[in-house]
Amino acid sequence: HWYGNCRTGSKETSCCSNAALMVPGQDFGKFAVGNSCGSDGDTDSVLGSLSCEFGSASMMAPWPNKACYPIDKACTDLGVKDNLCGKCQKTAIGYKLVNHEAGLRFAGASFDDNEVGKGTVQARNICILSRYGNKGQVTRQPLDTCAGKVQASGVASQVHWYGNCRVGTVKEKDCCTNAFVVGSYFDWTKYAKGNACQGDSDTDRTLGDIECAFDDGTYKQGAWPMGYCNPLSEDCKKLGVMDNMCGKCTALKGGGFQLEETKAGLRYAGASFDDNNVGTGTYQAMNICILARYGNGGKITHMPTNQCGGHTGSGPDSEVHWYGNCDKGNTKEATCCSNAALLKSGFDWTKFSRGNSCSGDGDLDRVLDKVDCYFER
Repeated sequence: HWYGNCRTGSKETSCCSNAALMVPGQDFGKFAVGNSCGSDGDTDSVLGSLSCEFGSASMMAPWPNKACYPIDKACTDLGVKDNLCGKCQKTAIGYKLVNHEAGLRFAGASFDDNEVGKGTVQARNICILSRYGNKGQVTRQPLDTCAGKVQASGVASQVHWYGNCRVGTVKEKDCCTNAFVVGSYFDWTKYAKGNACQGDSDTDRTLGDIECAFDDGTYKQGAWPMGYCNPLSEDCKKLGVMDNMCGKCTALKGGGFQLEETKAGLRYAGASFDDNNVGTGTYQAMNICILARYGNGGKITHMPTNQCGGHTGSGPDSEVHWYGNCDKGNTKEATCCSNAALLKSGFDWTKFSRGNSCSGDGDLDRVLDKVDCYFER
């Protein structure tokens, strides 16, 4: 038999079928066989029957299945991809997800009851998760009006995704939902559960509702990183650009394209690019071009040429940036520095560090105001 004799919420998630709800893509065949994580020859009585309930709003089911409302036409009409078990309601500028019976949740966990109010990064990220679904392509940015409200009483506290960190905490960017706004193809299941990056059994009050609104896709004044962001235009699409990083797209002689934004700079997932090693022929410039043409995680069919080059602006304020101040060919920093090596298909740009070191820091750089991109034919 498959091993299931462990406590719910234990750390045996990879080997025990009772430790936690399975997440998308998880392989049941990876669980251990027998009565321990190490597998053994233990035998059990066979399972004679099984009752299943999915997408139900039943109040009788145990959490996290309790009162989980299925996605319906009201949700899809509002552009919601994942309703997080909530009812979808239209608002003046967006939509609202509501579940006061058992709380909103994703993949068997609730959300942190800290840092979830109006304008918080966690609230904005939850809105991205609901609109685009896990690993979705993000085409519009959430507004600062996004706001969640925690259940005051009546619902038992539950295991939750970790979000109790300070905005811009580089060292917790991969584990905390409140560190940075997510970009396209993010994987929410990589965040920690509990109240620490390493994960723990902490429980929080559930999230009763959240209001979501997104930018209208127009270029307008606003606070960085959302202000002065050019939408992905038809000109961009005709040039084969998947992510314009807030830049205006222009065709270049020789078959290339240029991305330019002089007022606030080019940016990706809430961060600018390193103002070192971004000139013609640098790996960082070539990698930025890959990100632009194929999008994060995209399949690379044509490699960029050494004609690729970026230009740093002098007018806009300095901002947080992706780490690129390393030497070409630095194998030790290939996973954290955007200038170390050329990207390969399936890359995840968000794995690069922010700041001026592999460990991440609060360093600010002048923004990248344009980049010229050329690819092999």
